[in-house]
Amino acid sequence: MYGAESTSVAQLDVTLPEGSPQPQPVPAKNHDSGDMFLYEALARVSFPRSYLGKIMLVAFVGTHIPLLTLFGYSLLVANIDSAVKLQVMIVALSATLAGTAVTLLVLRGLLRPIDETCEGLRRYLEKGIVPELPTDYTDEAGVLMADTMETISQLDGAIHQLRHYDPLTALPNREMFRRTLELELLRNRDAGEQVMVLLLDLDRFSDINNSLGQAHGDAVLRQVAQRLVRCMEGADVLSRIGSDEFAMLRARCGSLEEVSQLAQQLLDALAEPLRVGRSELHVSASVGIALWSPSEGVETQPLMTNAGTALRLAKAQGGAAYRFHAQDMNDELRDRLELERDLRYAIERGELELVFQPKVALSQGRFSGAEVLLRWHHPTRGSVSPSVFIPLAEACGLISTIGAWVLRETCEQGAAWQAAGLGDVRLAVNLSAAQFADVGLVEFIAETLRETGLDAGSLELELTETMVMENASRAVEVLERLKALGVGLALDDFGTGYSSLSYLKRFSVDLIKIDRSFISGVSTDKSDAAMVRSIVAMAHGLGLNVVAEGVESPDQVRFLKQNGCDVLQGYYFSRPLRAGAFCELWSDQEASLDEVLPPDVVADALRPVLVRQP
Repeated sequence: MYGAESTSVAQLDVTLPEGSPQPQPVPAKNHDSGDMFLYEALARVSFPRSYLGKIMLVAFVGTHIPLLTLFGYSLLVANIDSAVKLQVMIVALSATLAGTAVTLLVLRGLLRPIDETCEGLRRYLEKGIVPELPTDYTDEAGVLMADTMETISQLDGAIHQLRHYDPLTALPNREMFRRTLELELLRNRDAGEQVMVLLLDLDRFSDINNSLGQAHGDAVLRQVAQRLVRCMEGADVLSRIGSDEFAMLRARCGSLEEVSQLAQQLLDALAEPLRVGRSELHVSASVGIALWSPSEGVETQPLMTNAGTALRLAKAQGGAAYRFHAQDMNDELRDRLELERDLRYAIERGELELVFQPKVALSQGRFSGAEVLLRWHHPTRGSVSPSVFIPLAEACGLISTIGAWVLRETCEQGAAWQAAGLGDVRLAVNLSAAQFADVGLVEFIAETLRETGLDAGSLELELTETMVMENASRAVEVLERLKALGVGLALDDFGTGYSSLSYLKRFSVDLIKIDRSFISGVSTDKSDAAMVRSIVAMAHGLGLNVVAEGVESPDQVRFLKQNGCDVLQGYYFSRPLRAGAFCELWSDQEASLDEVLPPDVVADALRPVLVRQP
């Protein structure tokens, strides 16, 4: 378990924190001097030096003296020839020597456990190498070896804990963090993944120690460590690397957004008051972040230095904040935070606007409605792309508020067009995953329709495959309740998610929208063309209409018309329009369609009207 990484007891220098219980000396056991007399006498003998050698000498002398004395006496008193006496003496001496050799050899083997235990203890104390002694014997020597191994194992574990872990918080210390970071850099260099190091330092922590004492300061550090641990994911590593400084390591970190969210989560966790005794304390922290990529080598010090530089930047700007090391990352973060701040006020400042992209129903030879899209006109940045501010709204929790505003504005605009005699303009609104997960969604839509006066049949809600499959059983219930209101339901981006026939049968949708990634290649790519044909045939077989989005060329129009697609939408017909421009296009739609539709499609589809037989 520890092996070569174990620390020599002679080298260990551990200072327990102030206030910790100090170890008390254990009094030596008093031995009867008679019990140790023989050992003490033998220990003073200079030759042989080893304990085993002394035992062997005693065994040799103890076996030879009585035997030789007996044989000598017998030979002296016996009335036999001197030559025979000499022969008997030689035979007896040889037999004695042979027997003694065997006895000493066996005795040496029996004493081997004591010898190995002694040598193992010496190697551990001098070099920190844990011995490997057998532990499955039950006699006295076996118990000695087993007890020795257990004691060394516990001692080595305690030394490892003291050397590599902080005794106050039980977190890995600086050295352990460095080793772990080094291993992660090596591992992720081969995997080609990023690694994040985050340094967190408590702001003005010395004030707590100076005013309340070190005991209160230690209690604060323990609570801080516990809160930081709760913010970790499974593979994260958190360490205490200084008096009030912590380090976090995350391998295979994701986007800048993910790292920013983690840093903010740590700051938010420390923002809650701490209870220490009868006191309520408020602490804040500064965070420095550095990211590592495989092209930067596997040295740990530059990465730690970069994180420390970012930490000092956060401290210099007042604390209670996080900063990235690279300036371009800080610029990107600052830009994102400013954009998020402005987005929170975009609705009340009137910066958000709905635009409408017409849909063409080939079977009717006219526009059938429009998809409602959102635009943000920033006062200084100009038009902000939805691909920028929609993910931002999702990340910062504004998407439900914005989605509710879009839904109400759409209903009000649709009701106004109906009152103006524009006819049945079916408006399709995209629902976000957060809106669909809201338990009050159906009630909100029903209330909005009632308050605005829009006919439910003029509202269409678009949902993605992934959204409804997140919780299929709940989705079935919600879709059935929405269907009961009378609104239309569309499955958006079909073909990019699960695309399962089984759930199409279960979900109460009216139409599916083929994703633009398939439409773009229908006139040039046989696979895309075959996919679109299959989707149209399948949908019609289930009694569903099909909308093709992203239509941009006459060849695509011809293909989709020939294969029975019901509704087309795309820049070929019109870009998304403001409400006034859309109203004008709708009012003069026959002329507008004559201008854009290919002549053969106009002749076949619009005059006379092409009607798809069920």
